[in-house]
Amino acid sequence: MRDKQILDIFYNKIVLEAQKGIIDCYLAVNMPFNLVVHNQEISKCEELPYEGLLIPTLKITNKQLFDDLLVEYVNKARYFYSDEDFSFLNDLEASPFENIDILKEEYITKYIIGNLFANATFSDFDNPTAFLQSRISMFDNKILKEEEELCLGHLDSIGAKMYVMEEKSSIWNETPYRLKSYLEFDDGHILSMPQVYVGKGKDKYYLYAIQGTDQNNELDEKPYLRQIRQGLIAKLKGAPENYFLAFMLTLSLCSDEEIEMVPFCVERWNAKKIANYNRAKVNPNLILLDLDNEQDRIQNNITDIFIRYFTKIEDISDGIDLSVIPFESNSNLGVKINSDFKSRCTVFNELFNLVNEYKDQKDLGRKR
Repeated sequence: MRDKQILDIFYNKIVLEAQKGIIDCYLAVNMPFNLVVHNQEISKCEELPYEGLLIPTLKITNKQLFDDLLVEYVNKARYFYSDEDFSFLNDLEASPFENIDILKEEYITKYIIGNLFANATFSDFDNPTAFLQSRISMFDNKILKEEEELCLGHLDSIGAKMYVMEEKSSIWNETPYRLKSYLEFDDGHILSMPQVYVGKGKDKYYLYAIQGTDQNNELDEKPYLRQIRQGLIAKLKGAPENYFLAFMLTLSLCSDEEIEMVPFCVERWNAKKIANYNRAKVNPNLILLDLDNEQDRIQNNITDIFIRYFTKIEDISDGIDLSVIPFESNSNLGVKINSDFKSRCTVFNELFNLVNEYKDQKDLGRKR
């Protein structure tokens, strides 16, 4: 699709539809926002029927740069993501619409941009050019060089080998790639670790989510979680042991730059609020206030758990610097691991050292 067409779709369709809170991508993408260009108000959401929305304002201060970056992002995303991510458009083939191919490309462009801004914070809406630069960088900057799974080595403190791989995500996920890992214990048992949605931006890493896996049997995994606990040594509460271990792995892999935690994406919040409204409207058995309260509870839990991960790890380690409390400044929490890092958690030290050995080998390979 030509650059002019992408920009026409954004300014003349997405921006207008966002005033009503719903972007028509054949599927509906709930995404309200205001637009200001060079300090001039272009569009504003008014009199929306939904309660509890946090409507961001997209502030474009350099339109030429923003336009160039938006076009670059859409073109990269179009060829990065699988056709499966756009399979919902297959129904169009049997529709009576004319110019199906043109319509399909329009829907794909809108869907790409909708999912892009679903991962934006208020700070990203304030500075969209930096946001776009970071998101573009995530396509090109993988954390691991290997295409297949990598065995980092043996963790003696828990009696298991650590395997990790970087896998392409779906377009609706928070980052283009995700980290998947598992432990192979000395008795042969395999314990899957939570998946981590983290991306490498222009000059820092962005950690969006640590999500559990249903591949483990809860009864079978208990003795192995206790085995992990032995390697933790320091007392960590607030999440299962394999979550903390996945978090430690991520910190170790991303220790060369600052890591920014992103616990709150405003348009994901708004999308759920609008979905709650629509569900309650068609189902009289559902109470909107109950749905909204449950959403608030889940979001608070997500934020609290993220903060707990960082603060617990900081409590048992030296050489970790935390910056910014969520929602006081830029909604995110930053962490930097220094060269003098050392933890009172045995398995964290083992992981950190194994990852550093891997990084040294990777750097050596680049120099050859």
